[in-house]
Amino acid sequence: MNALTRGSSRFQSVVSGYMLAMTLGIAAGGVSAFPVQALIQTPTQAPTQAPTGNISALTQLALVQAPGGATPESSRDAQQAGEFANEGVRAFSNGNTERAFAQWQQALALYERVGDRAAVGRMLENLSVIHRLADRPVEALALSQQALALYESMGVLSAQPSLYLNLGSAYRLAAQMPEAIAAYEQGLAIYQRDQDETGERIMLSLLAQTYKDLSDYPQTIRYQEQVLAIAQRRGDRVTTGEALSELGYAYLMSEQSDRAAAYYQSALELFQQMGDRAQIVVTLNNLGRAAAFSENYDQALSAYQQAQVMFQAINRPDQAAQVLVNIAQAQLSQGETDKAVTSFQQAVDLFESYRQPANADLSPRLEAAYRSLSTLLLQQNRNDEAQQILNLI
Repeated sequence: MNALTRGSSRFQSVVSGYMLAMTLGIAAGGVSAFPVQALIQTPTQAPTQAPTGNISALTQLALVQAPGGATPESSRDAQQAGEFANEGVRAFSNGNTERAFAQWQQALALYERVGDRAAVGRMLENLSVIHRLADRPVEALALSQQALALYESMGVLSAQPSLYLNLGSAYRLAAQMPEAIAAYEQGLAIYQRDQDETGERIMLSLLAQTYKDLSDYPQTIRYQEQVLAIAQRRGDRVTTGEALSELGYAYLMSEQSDRAAAYYQSALELFQQMGDRAQIVVTLNNLGRAAAFSENYDQALSAYQQAQVMFQAINRPDQAAQVLVNIAQAQLSQGETDKAVTSFQQAVDLFESYRQPANADLSPRLEAAYRSLSTLLLQQNRNDEAQQILNLI
């Protein structure tokens, strides 16, 4: 299956700062965490950079107050810890994860000194997030588990959905999927109990993505349908479009191409209403794939050709080349060999125009396209041209 069929995973639209907070669980100060949102992770790759965006509305948290009877020194430590914590959030929101990490480490040390255990838990969660974004699952898991043990000892674990969000994501990064699912489900139960639909939607989406990682598409569909229902009820068009696209992918992988096409068509219409070109183009390609699976090659070609033009317009030559391969395959399925040769040749020429270095390895799919073109040229007795293509592999 072409990577471009993965719903909105590769060309995920940029979401608001509020949404960027929800799957990271960043907190400032020592008060209860309200998770700041993360990009929906791709099914095969964890993010390596912090998202950027305006998260100020979520981080206007009071500095930790020193407990009654505290010494002036402990009061100063508590205030300074809060300043470090909030500065870490500001750095994180600006994409500076190294500074955020350093600030939160300093805050953690001060919170430990003044004995603010709740704030210690928050900083452990935040530091875990940085490790997760840097693809360090062992360190991320260790810190999330420390936070879990701390909250449990305080008797407040049932009020910490962000902990389960971070813990589940660390398990997922470590490819410990059963543990990730269990953590997400615990967080989901808390959000549902608290009637927090935003948190509920994020947890449902993470569960859907985890089952997608496992190629368990019935479960993927089950959770994405709940995401879709919440998004539609709240009038959230961005999430509605993404959920429709993810459902299209799940049905396509379940070999229910007609249902997949229906979901992709609905997603396409919504993205067109919003003018989201990045989502429009990937959805067109996905719609083409669904149509091709249904052997509706005219519809597939129409969608592919629109996608190919758009990919070129937004300067995505790699994706444009991939779609040209899709076009060639659809043309071959229709028995239009000459057109397929032309499309394969265009894909090769386009890829070679930006191939760096010149002998860079081809992806398996592009290598197959080069070999298909060579075979077709041989069938047309164009032996020298066929060999020239093989020499490029």
